[in-house]
Amino acid sequence: MRKISCLLVLIVLGTGLYLGSVSAGDNAMPQMRAAFWNIQWFPGRHPNASARDEQTQIESVQRDIAVIKPDILGMEEVRDFANATRAVSPLRGFKIDVISNFPPREGQNVGQQVAIASRFTPMSAWVEVWKANGPLTPPRGFAFAAYEIAPRKLLLVYAVHLKSNRGQLVEDIAIREECARQLGEHMHAMNEAYAKLGTLSWIVGGDFNTAPDEPRFAKEKTTRSLFDNGFSWCWQKIPFAQRISLPGGKLYPAACFDHIFYRNATLVSARVIPTSPQSSDHRAVVAELAF
Repeated sequence: MRKISCLLVLIVLGTGLYLGSVSAGDNAMPQMRAAFWNIQWFPGRHPNASARDEQTQIESVQRDIAVIKPDILGMEEVRDFANATRAVSPLRGFKIDVISNFPPREGQNVGQQVAIASRFTPMSAWVEVWKANGPLTPPRGFAFAAYEIAPRKLLLVYAVHLKSNRGQLVEDIAIREECARQLGEHMHAMNEAYAKLGTLSWIVGGDFNTAPDEPRFAKEKTTRSLFDNGFSWCWQKIPFAQRISLPGGKLYPAACFDHIFYRNATLVSARVIPTSPQSSDHRAVVAELAF
């Protein structure tokens, strides 16, 4: 039995996740929009934010989320359940299915949480903390939710926020690779558990702080492990200039660190949403998927 750090939902109900369809021969496939967004210390955009800074970001994020219009939304760097709920309040019928309660890191007064929100009823949802492995102690963890998108057709969703590149690059890469290894173990366990209930489709998204095609991460195995597990990358055929999720600044170059990986689904489209810099230093990423 895996250790579960935070179990928020355990419901077994049909979800009616059918949202539309795309043609596939004589069959129609359910289609949905999955979005992931690092919302930069929401609310406030930094620790110890003033009430004014918090309100400015709240209003900006709510405007942007109303434009994104996701069916399922993974969020990173949200402060807590109440503020995650505030972020998605413009989305009719949306609620937080699961959110972490990671402790603040050294020198910080609040933690950076990951969450999954939707307008559907999950079969189950929880959070797990990455486990230390020798000298490697990964920060945070992941959120997980399982949905029934059609009779005996399940969708398993992960939201992640992996280690930044603010330390020694060799150590940062090793920590992310360890997270990917633990994620693979969890996926194997979930496959064993949920495959008995029907056909499985998978989505893994969030802020990876790495990219499979960036030269400085050429030897990193974090995203490669997902490819090895049969996942496809939403940005595979999209030029870099069209998928910059972290615009460049004085301290760092433009990057594509926010990704969506999927398995047993068909990618209809993927794009970066030009969210306001008042909302976050990251832009939201969206994938339209058919099952």
